[in-house]
Amino acid sequence: MCKVEKADIKEFIAFPFDLYKGNEFYVPELKTETKHLLTKDPFWLHAERELFLAKRNGKAVGRIAAIVNENHNKHAGDNIGFFGFFECENNPETARALIQAAADWLKAKGKDAIRGPVNPSTNHTCGVLSDNFDSMPCIMMPYNFPYYDELLKSTGLEKAKDLLAFERTDKDSFSPRMEKIILRILRNPELTIRSINMNDFDNEVKYVREIYNAAWSQNYGFVPITEAEINDTAKQLKMIVKPELTCMIEIKGEAAGFAISIPNMNHVLKILNGNLNPFKLPKALLAWRKIRDCRMIMLGVHPEHRGRGLELLLVKHVVDNGIAKGWNKAELSWMLEDNKAIISVIEEAGCKKTKTYRLYQKNI
Repeated sequence: MCKVEKADIKEFIAFPFDLYKGNEFYVPELKTETKHLLTKDPFWLHAERELFLAKRNGKAVGRIAAIVNENHNKHAGDNIGFFGFFECENNPETARALIQAAADWLKAKGKDAIRGPVNPSTNHTCGVLSDNFDSMPCIMMPYNFPYYDELLKSTGLEKAKDLLAFERTDKDSFSPRMEKIILRILRNPELTIRSINMNDFDNEVKYVREIYNAAWSQNYGFVPITEAEINDTAKQLKMIVKPELTCMIEIKGEAAGFAISIPNMNHVLKILNGNLNPFKLPKALLAWRKIRDCRMIMLGVHPEHRGRGLELLLVKHVVDNGIAKGWNKAELSWMLEDNKAIISVIEEAGCKKTKTYRLYQKNI
């Protein structure tokens, strides 16, 4: 086991490319984006990490990041550390060594438990896929081998929480009850519903952050997203956001809720295979133009406006406008397994559960 020095970060980033080589479902992130996430993302302005590589005979066989996120601990009243960017061969000994290295580092930082994987927080990709391994993941959702669950359990980690993904196609229907509620909501003259204004993008991002931090504040694992973090994310998403896949609700001119979906760019990333190779760009651009499926990555209603059915209206607006523009399938992810209210909403919208992602934890 060795710590990853700055000069060796390329090996840390490259390891999954060897591990999943030939796997038809794994979709690698762009190496430049992963490097940015590990080194320059604004998340690290309030967090710290240590990277570890497990090697055998000089060859990498596993990797992990140990992460201290004090914004989480302050918000949740916890004293825990995290692990993330976990990738490992199918070997319990290697997995135990990786988790132990992360746990030891976190314990030295005064933490009393380890939770993950988060890459590097719940505002990024997180969890281990624990079912339905025979399909490509949606954009910004993880993929891993089926053996990961048993591998992590062999280290003493236990399930902390499951995160659920749902899917809906243009052939699915809203429930009659949902249609009636939406018609009633739309009679409210104080309500305005609209798509994102790309000409006022910076202010729209502020709108989203305000609602997001208020709407999710009591959710398990939530960490308030900073202005720098959301601006960094928005900069990356701006070029792919489609107005028909977004929805903003205002009550008396004040922000009340939003929903944002983005095209499933994994079709493009699969072709690029981690690099912006100029010879692959024409094929990647053609794939981009052909994308007809998307992922709803954010949905929130300000606590002051809950209980009015606005969540139903948000989903309905995005679905109807998306289908009208030719989008035929959407993943809604992720939902906490015990968030019965939002799960009920999306089931009323005709969505069906498709995948489960798991977070793990143990005392250290």
